[in-house]
Amino acid sequence: MLLTEEVIDSLHHFRLAMMTRLVKALQSRGYPADGREIGSGYASYPGFGSSLAQAYGVGRGDAEFDLSELDGFYTDRADNWELIVTPFDSPRVLQDAIKIGYSPDHFETVLAMTVGPQHQDAAPDFEIEECKGDLQDWIRACDSAWTERTDLTDETSEIMQISTANSARRYLARVNGEPAATAALLEIDGRYLFAGAATRPQYRGRGLQGALTQRRLADAGEGAFVQVVALPGSQSHRNLQRTGFQPLYSKLVLLRRG
Repeated sequence: MLLTEEVIDSLHHFRLAMMTRLVKALQSRGYPADGREIGSGYASYPGFGSSLAQAYGVGRGDAEFDLSELDGFYTDRADNWELIVTPFDSPRVLQDAIKIGYSPDHFETVLAMTVGPQHQDAAPDFEIEECKGDLQDWIRACDSAWTERTDLTDETSEIMQISTANSARRYLARVNGEPAATAALLEIDGRYLFAGAATRPQYRGRGLQGALTQRRLADAGEGAFVQVVALPGSQSHRNLQRTGFQPLYSKLVLLRRG
C-alpha cells in the first residue's frame, strides 16, 4: 500500500473524528469530558484522571500552533497527558515539546490494508460473538487481560467503562463459554479501525486474536480500508503483518507531566 497524500489525509481526519466523537459521547453520559482544536489537531480530555488525555496532529504540515495551549487546556485537569507526533508534523513540534518538558515515552506503528476475500476455517474449541446490549462480559474480559489477571471481576476500572463510549462494534471470544478475548471495530465514514484487542493470560497462544481479526475483516467487507495501531516488533505487529496489514509509519508518543 502506497503512503499517498490521500492516505495520510484520511488517517489524520479519521483520528480527529474519532477523538471528537468520543468526547461528545462521554459528555452525553455525564462525564466532564472536554476537547479543543489546537493548530491542525485536537486535544481531548475524558473527564477522569489523565490516562486517556491525549493531543494529536497539532502541528501537521505548516499549520500554526502553540504548545502552551496544551498546558492551558490540561493544567488543573490532568496529572499527565500524551502528545502524539507523526512524521507529517512540523519538526518544530518535537523541538518545542522537548524544550518545555515533554519526554519520549514510546513508539507506535500504524498498519493498514485493503480487505480482500476472506476465508476463515472453523474453530471448534472457541466461538466468537458480537456483543450487543449488555457489554459486561466484554468489559470484564478486557479488564482482566489488560491487568494481567486470570480471574474475572465486576469491579472493573473506569477506563474500561470509558472505552465503551464510542460506537464501535465489539467482539468476544469464548472458550468453553468463558469470556477469553476481546476486540472492537470502529467505522467512520466508510473507513475502519481495529481496536480493543486483549486476551486473558491463560488463553493466549490459541489463535483467538487471529480469529477475531478475520471476523472483523469479514464484517468490514471486501474493499474496505482498515487501519490498526501496534507496538513495533510486538507479537501483535507480526501477526497483523501475516494477516496482510502493511506498516505505513511510526509515531512517537510524548508524555507531559503536569
